[in-house]
Amino acid sequence: MISRRHSVFFKLHIFFALALIILTLLFFSALAEQEHQKYRRLVHRSMELSQTLTSLKNHTCESQNSSLMIAGFKEIKALNRHAKEVTLPLQMKQTLQRTQLHVIIYQDEEGISYALIRDHCTMFYRDMSEKNTYYFVWLLFFTLFGGLVSMYLLLWRNLLPLKQLYEQITLYGEGKEIHPSPNTGKDEIALISNALFDALEKQRRLKTSRELFLRNIMHELKTPITKGKLIVELEEERPNILLLGKLFSRLDHLVHQMAHVEKMHAFALQRQEVNLNTLLTTAMENLLLEEHTHVNFSGCNTPINVDPNLFTSALQNLLDNAVRHATTLPVLVTWSNKNICIQNSGEPLKRPVEEALQAFVTERGEGGLGLGLYIAQSVCELHNFQLTYRYEEGIHTFCVEF
Repeated sequence: MISRRHSVFFKLHIFFALALIILTLLFFSALAEQEHQKYRRLVHRSMELSQTLTSLKNHTCESQNSSLMIAGFKEIKALNRHAKEVTLPLQMKQTLQRTQLHVIIYQDEEGISYALIRDHCTMFYRDMSEKNTYYFVWLLFFTLFGGLVSMYLLLWRNLLPLKQLYEQITLYGEGKEIHPSPNTGKDEIALISNALFDALEKQRRLKTSRELFLRNIMHELKTPITKGKLIVELEEERPNILLLGKLFSRLDHLVHQMAHVEKMHAFALQRQEVNLNTLLTTAMENLLLEEHTHVNFSGCNTPINVDPNLFTSALQNLLDNAVRHATTLPVLVTWSNKNICIQNSGEPLKRPVEEALQAFVTERGEGGLGLGLYIAQSVCELHNFQLTYRYEEGIHTFCVEF
């Protein structure tokens, strides 16, 4: 299971959140800067109005009005009753007070107005050139925000098949059947998804062919082996007949081992809580071993979550290997909450343990098929357990680490 902080989707969410925070900070910064520019423009227009009136002091009314219109001002009789005084920052207010006229700035729904007080006379002027540029900042913000959200949704949609692909691969790894559908996308994820599903389909066909082949072989071998064992039992005991009986028994054992290997690779685990003592007892009964004579164990009453049939087969092969190669009996079985170990005395291995765990590799030249340790190792891997080995002071120890 992928941890949340390592997920691509989590990183995408974090990236989008950071981008949104940065965009919001830039937006408010732009609004603050625009507000500052607005105050500077108001001060500039107030000074421009003051200078214009000063220069037109000796002109006629028509000439003054004409010049004011050219400058973007229009004289009005009175302020709108909804007009409110604009409070300037202290520095800009001090700049405005340096002019010869006392100017007060008002704002209403129609725009900006100026009240000029001179010689106990107040004149009102409307700024005709004033335009509200707030809409541009808001338009830019929502455009960038919409683009960011669209990019986020597009990336999320393109990455979504990756999550579905992970879920299907997990189900396939658990041995469950999946029904993949072709991805119609044209990006890299779609190409990977389609390539993987093509490979899985080829593997499924090969697996089906292998299962059919092995089942046919086992079926064809089972019939002559059974007939051969029956004929041997009906014949009188002679050296050749006994040898033939051992040969048929070995072939029968080989077929059973092949069936175990096939089951491990063809079917999903059927896990359940089972007592470890029960599994050991069943394995010993299958091998016709007696407690204290061949195997010594006690108190293995801990429950374990395994596939009973497969794990019994693993224990059976480990016990059989220990008994057959032990120089002295009984072999010892120990257990804890973390592992179960099977110990036997004997000579050191003639080859590395990695080779002994491979299929059809035997320690001796006769008496074994070389599948026992391989099956035990495979069952442990299917359960996500670990099969370890050590040799100390003449004692072989195989442990299944839970």
